[in-house]
Amino acid sequence: MIEKSIVAWDGRPPSKAALEWALERSAGGELVMVRVVDRTSESADYFMPESVAASAPIALKNDADRVQEAHPSVQVRSELLPGDPIEELKRLSTENALVVVGTHRREGPTVRYEWSVGARLAGAANGPVAIIPESNGVQGVGVVVGVDGSAAANAAVQFAAAEANRTGDELHAVHAWQEPLVWPESAIPDLEFLQSLEDIHQNVLDESVALAQVSYPDLRVRSSLVRGAAQWALLEAARSAALLVVGNHGVHGIKRFLLGSVSHSLVLNIQSPTVVVNASSTP
Repeated sequence: MIEKSIVAWDGRPPSKAALEWALERSAGGELVMVRVVDRTSESADYFMPESVAASAPIALKNDADRVQEAHPSVQVRSELLPGDPIEELKRLSTENALVVVGTHRREGPTVRYEWSVGARLAGAANGPVAIIPESNGVQGVGVVVGVDGSAAANAAVQFAAAEANRTGDELHAVHAWQEPLVWPESAIPDLEFLQSLEDIHQNVLDESVALAQVSYPDLRVRSSLVRGAAQWALLEAARSAALLVVGNHGVHGIKRFLLGSVSHSLVLNIQSPTVVVNASSTP
């Protein structure tokens, strides 16, 4: 269960988008505005190198006080930390805390966002991470979740179902599949085989929908089985959504500071608020 939201704050437009989004889902709960002062690293999105100034704690507290006054139903506090933003936000992240970071709406080559705070943190965090693009003035509808039957995807389904239930939105479960790109010459697939393969993937999707409805039997759920690349199927489904939720498979064999390929592609091409959930995260 998510007990509090931790918002990466520096007063710039992306962090304001993150704060606004977090406040909307934090009524009756706790919200922590965290400012990380980093002297060494640069980010495409948030934290500018700076020395620790005596005025920084006062400015942060004033910001938190203004937010508290405007949102009395939320318990707001602030925390100023020196160090590396990724390491500090990772340290604060837990299964029961949602870390929320803002990002610029994507324009131009995605390579400039490869090592953004959002992309790096989502791969390193101990709990769910929400990445919120600056608003384009269009309010999305519904919660989209990517499913594939894995532990990470199942955790994403549980998180997404809880969010859809909380907001009264419809949950849209999307599972994309592709036949192998290369077949042995002796195993060229016929239509019957492809149909059986599609049936297997349909079962994966149906089981994911059932998982959501076990906890929330009155939840409105629809599902889509898409033959194609997962990242593009999810981006298309999430284009007009209020929220996209995906699981993080990570990268095997190395220390996990990278997202899996699908979730990484989604973060680089972000269209709507996106939550990345690790296998151990719970809603």
